[in-house]
Amino acid sequence: MSKYTASEVIQLPRFTAVGAMALGEQLLTAAKPSRKQLAKGIARVLAALSSRHGELASALRDQVSLSGGGEESEDAVQCDRVLDGCWSGLHDFLTAFTKLPPGAPEVAEASSLKATLFTGGLKFLQRTYVLQWSESELRIQRIHKNGLDARIEALGGKRFLAALEAAHAAYGKALGVTAPAAAATAAPPSVREALDAFTEALRAYVIKVMGSVEPDKSETQELADKLLAPLASWSVGPSGRGAARKNGKPEGEPAAPVPPGAPVPPDGQSAEPVPADL
Repeated sequence: MSKYTASEVIQLPRFTAVGAMALGEQLLTAAKPSRKQLAKGIARVLAALSSRHGELASALRDQVSLSGGGEESEDAVQCDRVLDGCWSGLHDFLTAFTKLPPGAPEVAEASSLKATLFTGGLKFLQRTYVLQWSESELRIQRIHKNGLDARIEALGGKRFLAALEAAHAAYGKALGVTAPAAAATAAPPSVREALDAFTEALRAYVIKVMGSVEPDKSETQELADKLLAPLASWSVGPSGRGAARKNGKPEGEPAAPVPPGAPVPPDGQSAEPVPADL
């Protein structure tokens, strides 16, 4: 026997885990001025929504920390600074040769090496710890595979290469990438699970708020509109990330609807279809 469930009745906009965290914060803020006048049923699901929002925030925080975007060991921080300095030093070393008078043989050679190793400049040094290690590793592999080390040494950069490789090796060990981490850390809460729990709490909240509207009492509709205003103004951009509407229209074209139960990308992006009335 078929039956209606919250997930079938209430279809939410599609958002990433980070987007859900932002939306949750907006909804909780919108409800704050009206807390004292909320019916017990709404207050109860609002409390559940707040709790799930906190769990999602914790899961995201822990995930960022383990991916190199949050707190790192003092050793990793120091190694990161040293590696940054070594790559920056090699970059400056090659740049210095490009300042020589046009026509000097070192100018073309240094320009070629710089273009090969530093496409995009030094922006890769601003990435999260593990991603920066990956970028550094790929560049060092390129140096050895393409014989760039001999060319750099011919310019007098042997000392830069030695320091760079030593710093890179130390960085990998400090991050636990090339050697076991000093101490095992507990696995962070699943962002996917936290996002799902938040989404279900959000559906319950929407159902309760909408169910509180009485046709002959305009104040109930006004309260519902106020509580759900952040959700009503949430739209989906091309990347699938929620964006506030601008001048009453979504910013960018809406992403194509995704059927419920479809595979979800690893970044925690929700796969909710986008209803026309939200």
